[in-house]
Amino acid sequence: MGETTVEQFGTDEEFQQALVELANDFAPRRFAICEEHGDRIDGEVFAWGLAFTEGALVCDDARSLTGHFRDAGSAVRLFARTGRRLRLIWIDE
Repeated sequence: MGETTVEQFGTDEEFQQALVELANDFAPRRFAICEEHGDRIDGEVFAWGLAFTEGALVCDDARSLTGHFRDAGSAVRLFARTGRRLRLIWIDE
């Protein structure tokens, strides 16, 4: 059996640029789950998240709260069950 030879992808700079484009095309979307206090009196970030095609990861600043969810909205619905007034905020949009 002969060995298969695979050619390198362009120059190092071209390969680097291809990887940058790949990472940007498939990057997860960043979001925050913000909690409202009172009637628009104050607010804070309750948790941070990354939304992937197959689900969302959530954690708080202290990393005491972490979880994997079907999507960002399902995380908000779960945490809102405790009576918190939560809003889903998409970052960079």
